[in-house]
Amino acid sequence: MADQAQDPVREEESSVTAEVVDPTAEDVAEASEMLSLTVTLPHEPGSIKIMVSVHETFNDIRQSILDLPSTVQYTCFSLWFEGVKLKDFLELHSVEGIYDGATLELREEAYNEKEARIHVLKVRDVIGLVSTKNIAIEPLSAGLSNLVATQRFGESFNPSTENLSHPANGFELNSPVDLSEYLPVSDTDRPQCVKSLGLSMWHPPAPNFRLRGHLLYLQVLTLEGNLYHITADLSGFYVSNSTNQKFDPSPKKGSGHKLEKAHSLLVLLEQLSPKFKEELLAWQTELGQREPLTVFSPSNAALAAPWLARPNDIVVADISRSQEQLLLGGTDNLDTFRDWNEDLQSTREMPKTTIQEQILRERLLNKLYFDFSEAATKGAVLIARDEVTAINPGERRESQIYLYNGIFFSYGADGMGTFADEGGNEAARYVVGKDLTGVRVITELDIDGIFPLCTVIVDYCGRRIVAQSPIPGMFRQREDGEDQVVYGSSSIDDRDKVACQKDFAPYFEKIGEFLHLKPHRVWDKEGQSFELATSLETKGLDGADGRKYIIDMYRTTPLDINFIESEGEGYPHRIPVLRHEAVEAWWRKQLREWIDKQAEAIKADGKDYKVVYKSETSSAEPITMGESSVEEPVKAESAEGLSKERSELDNTSKEIVTIEASGLQFTLNPDVFSGQVPGTPEDAEKYRADEADVRAASEFVSLSLIPEFVSDLRKGLSLPFDGTQLSSVLHRRGINMRYMSALLKAIDEPAKEDEKATKNLDSLKSILIQEIIVRASKHALISLISSLPFAIVPYAITHFFNCILGTKLNSEPTIKIDQELVEIYGEGTVDDFSFAKLTAADVQSLVADEAKNRFRYDLQSDWATSIIREVPFMRELSLKLGLQWDSKRYSFDKEMQLASKPTSNGNAITEPENLEKTVTKSHTKSKKKGHSSKQQESLVAKKIAESVPATTFTRDDLLNIVPVVKDLSLRSSLAERALETGRLSIMQGQKDVGQSLLLESLSLHEQIYGVIHPEVARAYSQLSMVFSQLGEKDAAVDSARKAVVIAERTIGLDAADTVLMYLNLSLAENDNGNPYVALAYVRRALTLWKMISSEWHPDAVTTFNNVAIMLQAIKNYDDSLKWFEASMELCVKVFGTHSVNTANLNFQLAQAFLLVRDSSKAVQRMRDAYTYFHKELGAEDENTKQAEKWLEHLTQSAVFLARQEKELEARRALQQGLVNGAAQAVNGSSSSPAVTQTGKSSKSSKKKGKKAKSVAPASEAPEKLGARPIDELVKYIDGE
Repeated sequence: MADQAQDPVREEESSVTAEVVDPTAEDVAEASEMLSLTVTLPHEPGSIKIMVSVHETFNDIRQSILDLPSTVQYTCFSLWFEGVKLKDFLELHSVEGIYDGATLELREEAYNEKEARIHVLKVRDVIGLVSTKNIAIEPLSAGLSNLVATQRFGESFNPSTENLSHPANGFELNSPVDLSEYLPVSDTDRPQCVKSLGLSMWHPPAPNFRLRGHLLYLQVLTLEGNLYHITADLSGFYVSNSTNQKFDPSPKKGSGHKLEKAHSLLVLLEQLSPKFKEELLAWQTELGQREPLTVFSPSNAALAAPWLARPNDIVVADISRSQEQLLLGGTDNLDTFRDWNEDLQSTREMPKTTIQEQILRERLLNKLYFDFSEAATKGAVLIARDEVTAINPGERRESQIYLYNGIFFSYGADGMGTFADEGGNEAARYVVGKDLTGVRVITELDIDGIFPLCTVIVDYCGRRIVAQSPIPGMFRQREDGEDQVVYGSSSIDDRDKVACQKDFAPYFEKIGEFLHLKPHRVWDKEGQSFELATSLETKGLDGADGRKYIIDMYRTTPLDINFIESEGEGYPHRIPVLRHEAVEAWWRKQLREWIDKQAEAIKADGKDYKVVYKSETSSAEPITMGESSVEEPVKAESAEGLSKERSELDNTSKEIVTIEASGLQFTLNPDVFSGQVPGTPEDAEKYRADEADVRAASEFVSLSLIPEFVSDLRKGLSLPFDGTQLSSVLHRRGINMRYMSALLKAIDEPAKEDEKATKNLDSLKSILIQEIIVRASKHALISLISSLPFAIVPYAITHFFNCILGTKLNSEPTIKIDQELVEIYGEGTVDDFSFAKLTAADVQSLVADEAKNRFRYDLQSDWATSIIREVPFMRELSLKLGLQWDSKRYSFDKEMQLASKPTSNGNAITEPENLEKTVTKSHTKSKKKGHSSKQQESLVAKKIAESVPATTFTRDDLLNIVPVVKDLSLRSSLAERALETGRLSIMQGQKDVGQSLLLESLSLHEQIYGVIHPEVARAYSQLSMVFSQLGEKDAAVDSARKAVVIAERTIGLDAADTVLMYLNLSLAENDNGNPYVALAYVRRALTLWKMISSEWHPDAVTTFNNVAIMLQAIKNYDDSLKWFEASMELCVKVFGTHSVNTANLNFQLAQAFLLVRDSSKAVQRMRDAYTYFHKELGAEDENTKQAEKWLEHLTQSAVFLARQEKELEARRALQQGLVNGAAQAVNGSSSSPAVTQTGKSSKSSKKKGKKAKSVAPASEAPEKLGARPIDELVKYIDGE
């Protein structure tokens, strides 16, 4: 049996979190066991049926009922079973006697003020009133999806042989990007069910009325124009006798002395307004016709903010819009206040020994992290706008701290001078980002007894703000000499003090072992030594709640000393650290080499062996070592005989020797090169050895990781699409973005010897250079706007973009700031407007300096006009800064300006040629009155000049700036393990078990993350590919569709992942027999692809080829040939003329030429394919044999067709001569023009019908060959 490959790090993780149970098929099935329940209702429709998991709580079931369209009127109710009221947080399986098909009873309950407010908010949502809950941070045009419109576009084509039109018609591969195709068509306007609905002027109830049960006083203006005052009390809602002039909350009797009252406000409004019921039904009907996933609101994810948006010019009057915050938080706003730290840490302390407990724990944690991120983002935006008072307002801005909504805020700047020697604010900005990475790693490690803080970083208008859950007791006044920090640097502001409390040591030792950090000695300013398991900068704190907290985790890896010493000159700071992936890869390499050496010695003695990973925090467990997955930072090579299956070891007669691998082997000291001074010669010697290890790990990035990455790319590893995907790929491989220039050098090195070696990486080089410029531009712009008042920031951003992207249109752009703003901010703040004095050359010089200092890359002088691609650059920089521009065509040069057309929003520039016609026509009278033509031309030129902007961007083009949020974004290990287990089961042939596990893993994803979440989109995408492999075509299409919709709404309309999901969906649709819809999806993907990158990616070779095959399937052979030729052109550009890719395409292209009856080109292409296959693969290779067979047939056919064509031409010439002679005889003059008589020639051809049939003109070929499938082409060219 071949040696199995398993990673020791996986065993390390399981030893650290030993309580977590890996899911089996039975466990997951049990956790997801479903029951069908009937719920009886007090009103129509009387009852509903729901499917629920046995491990759901009744609170979850309540939420499911609330989301159903047929039960929207219920918000305040309880559930009963067999006369017993069920508690909200009781799990379904805990109810005695519950069974599949059981009946629950829904009973309406008495309201309280909070429940009444919740009910009013629900009514607002149901009738389509826009929520303002997140108005401060909500993007424009957020959460849109283009899938349904794309599908309808594909379905609009008629699959008939007469009509060869298809969705790919008119798509130009090399045409300029059309930004108007970015956003989907806007949804129809929401219906107006009422004119207004909100709290009345009589709210809140006085104490005496509150004692009577009054909760809210509302007023509603119906579409009929009737104004009603409504009182909400304990029993429901009723119309009162109050008016705008008189307060009388008593019930009002309607016609027939009947009280107008209902438990639900929706029901009451239906009774009061017939039009309300009509409009509500129309709105619910419209929602029911939409794709459900485009309507659902995410519970644990933020909607993606597009970089192009539509302005929100239409604002509907809604009196309750400004009252929504009051309805959410109550009169004293206490409903929105939370103790974030207690919520987080108590949730982390929940049990996790069973699958059910893990599901509940991970679901609550994900919801909590999202809620915290949302609240932190709101607070950070207010702080950036100077709308929150600091705790220490007397300090300078960078030093100010804030406590808002129970969250602790500070600036990502060096306010205390802690990093004065390492780079100041630049170092502090870098440190907070690395601290978030450390928090994420420690949180995912999930060590019981140690508690990281919930942390979020918000970048907004050039400010970086850090939000954290406060540590209990952090603001408590301390006695002299008392420090809250008890492990690590014992003072937050003073690094010279060190503490090492023994109670914290075991927890930090676990962390150090997992991160491969070496226990080491550090010294304080007095020379006293301390033994630490992690970096000196990583601190342990005792909280007032008795918990042990860990903070400042920015040094969980050592310094990148090789970069500092070789490339650090001019770098913005002196504390760049290695990535965790790089340390992990280095550790694996060292451990692998050590095990190989041990194994060789054991085998030399004639013995067998096994490898055991021994963690210092748990018992030893047997493992195997070997090849890691492609996703790991380094692709490990399998070592022959490295380990053996336990069954083989049990059966061997040889003595078995155990090789113990430890997590404390090959560890790194994180505090070397950071100013520590050893106290003794022995310590100094150890310190030098530690320095050598860290230096080796640092050099490992340049000497191993980068060359291996480039090598993998040359071997066929897929290239990234854009800067975002590039960053993700490099980080997974352990390569920091500061190494982008080193990557460029590594790509170019082989070019000196073999140009073909780097030709297929030209796309990557282009992306790398573009990303260097984008990131340099981001830092240059941040330095300009970080100190500007919020109202001035848009002017600076607009001017900056014009100086880079608009110089082809206007080489010297300027910016005019509103005079009122100049007067308000000008006095005493002259420096605030210094950006307006910068020329395009100044701005481009700032960017070039940043590229040189941060990425060691020298930009050529004309980089702004010769290197960057305008739309991809605009997109990347806007996404990194949270900018939303008006969705319209932008003129990046004068040609585009003259060719500009009206946009969909109606605010476009008039076309100059049309304007000229209009102006000329309107001044015809002036000409008659004696005005000169020169005056008219001058007037026309003036009008044209006034119709187009002087710069590419104007202040009004920037519609919004949204905060860019970096949070923990934890992934569920349970859901991922279930998904991976299902895939492995299918690979092992256990199809039924695997499919069951995959579906259950999807259920876990939706339970933990919610339905609308990026991780759910990725799960659907993986499921779709698995279903395609299994032949489950309908399931593959359904999963792929859901993946695209969720990805568009949460990852981004034009994200690289979204484009790939569109391409996967197109393949699934084509495989399912829907080529027209598939072509529509491909067209959408290619449209987005052009926006991401203005030059085609190497993977587009396959995409163009797929389009050609789809067009062949619908018998459009001419267009299919064009796409094959486009694929071949790109293939030659990327891979060269002599490559297996080009040969395969030549093989397909030969068949495509045959289908359009171009035999000579078909022979030429097939000969090229055969030549390559024969030379490179040999005569016995199957590809060579197939090409040889096809070449023989095509050659014979070409000779035959050429002979027949020659004979046909001769006959045509003879017939033409006879006709001309007859015409001359009739006309009596040989000099008269010849008249062609088609009648006789056609009659002549009928006599030789059979022979003429095989030599039809090329224009008729598609119709003649259309009915023949490709697999019959051989028979066709054989004459059969």
